[in-house]
Amino acid sequence: MSGIYIHIPFCKKACHYCDFHFSTSFDRKKELVSAINKEILHRASSLEGQQVDTIYFGGGTPSILSYDELMSIFDTIQGHFNISSLPEITLEANPDDLTTLHLRDLKRTPINRFSIGIQSFRDEDLKMMNRAHEAKEGEYSVKAAQDAGFENITIDLIYAIPGLSMDHWKRNVEKALDLEVPHLSAYCMTIEEKTAFGKWEKTGKLVQAPDTLANDQYTYLVLQTILAGYDHYEVSNFGREGFHSRHNTSYWQGIPYLGIGPSAHSFDGLRTRRWNVSNNPLYIKAIEENIGYWEEEKLSDRDLYNEYIMTGLRTAQGIQIETVANRFGVELLAQFEEEISGYLEEEWMERNGDQLRLTEKGFFLADRIASDLFLVNA
Repeated sequence: MSGIYIHIPFCKKACHYCDFHFSTSFDRKKELVSAINKEILHRASSLEGQQVDTIYFGGGTPSILSYDELMSIFDTIQGHFNISSLPEITLEANPDDLTTLHLRDLKRTPINRFSIGIQSFRDEDLKMMNRAHEAKEGEYSVKAAQDAGFENITIDLIYAIPGLSMDHWKRNVEKALDLEVPHLSAYCMTIEEKTAFGKWEKTGKLVQAPDTLANDQYTYLVLQTILAGYDHYEVSNFGREGFHSRHNTSYWQGIPYLGIGPSAHSFDGLRTRRWNVSNNPLYIKAIEENIGYWEEEKLSDRDLYNEYIMTGLRTAQGIQIETVANRFGVELLAQFEEEISGYLEEEWMERNGDQLRLTEKGFFLADRIASDLFLVNA
């Protein structure tokens, strides 16, 4: 089993919090789609002998692609990879792109899952973040997708947005649940150095929400989703039974995936990680001239251990103690068990036989806990 990720590096506007690779100029969109198709051909042997179970269009804003552009990519993938009979095919979409006409076209493609970037149902938040849509478009896009016959829909929300009060956050969560989508993802606002928010923070124009408020908003979300029948199956992800993200789950389980497009990452499931150049013109030129457009690294035992700890602790399944011993050695296991003792006492972790997982209280601190457990030297 494996997955394919396609990075579509175009956005109508630059969100003030985003540090992903994208361009707001669509001048070379046609060339970029052609280059993506050529990279698929170049890498057709990368997943040889494996069945592709998930395809994920991320970005950027993949929903800006036309029916013909999407189908050209699908046709290329289907012609060169072994696709499972019931694949999960996700398209990230901005609400303003999901018009009735575009949804009609998208229904004719193999896409069977939408990830809609709502972020907030408040115009004040959307304007501050420089989002391309308004609050009313967020709600409309979900209902329009449902009316068009799409059942597998997830929406993204952001908590701890500067200026987002607890009452405002509660209304965001309630509106999301009222839409009856089977999955939602919620991410804590992080201020990255090279973004507009990062620059504003340095000058004092923007103040990050306090950790206490972020924790309160996260805790409220967890409680409400559990009461509504969602599984909290990963730190930031909540899904009803049968609607967990298969593609993202494969990342956390170390399953091989192929990344196509500028800045896209790939992993062979063993030790090799590869990433494409984060520059549209350079990517297009390199594909056209059939020269190197990527870098790669071989993960060390330390890297593999740290990734196992980081990804495993983010999930409800957690990690297996026996796996730590078998893959990384009994000496490291002894060190690991000593390091987790304090988290068990604080009830940030819980152990059930061979399984070790974070508690709901510990989930909010998942990144910090994993970082504390990382090997620095090995």
